[in-house]
Amino acid sequence: MGIAEERSPGLNGSTAIERRILLIEDSTVLSRRLVDLLSEPGRVAVAAQAATQSDAVLKLQEATYDVLVVDIELAEGNGVAVIRQARQLYPPDAQPLIVVLTNYASDFVRDHCFAAGADYFLDKMRDIALLKAVVVDGRSKWTPPAVSH
Repeated sequence: MGIAEERSPGLNGSTAIERRILLIEDSTVLSRRLVDLLSEPGRVAVAAQAATQSDAVLKLQEATYDVLVVDIELAEGNGVAVIRQARQLYPPDAQPLIVVLTNYASDFVRDHCFAAGADYFLDKMRDIALLKAVVVDGRSKWTPPAVSH
């Protein structure tokens, strides 16, 4: 499934590590747009995509990701369950940054996402311009601060 090459280190030898994104979105049109937006060699790359809850959980079990961009309404299942599963699968010192990107930007949905473990909650219509900066520079509040070397 291409996991071996996804796990291989960058060839340019730079000290910056490319952030690997799992994009969980069921709209193929929006997925293509987000892959274009979030692809910057050496900084960020969409390493895998999922359109359903079960596919997303399977991808989380097969490989590790630095960032999850999660839609709430999926073709099957929902993104909140994926967030909960991700928080359980990853060790405390290696929690991914989880960014919700949704059309359902109500206070109720936002609070539900944060309770499940989301780090950021963005409205697809209003906040999509903020997504790349969050994905590149954001840190998960669920991971203890890293010790610099």
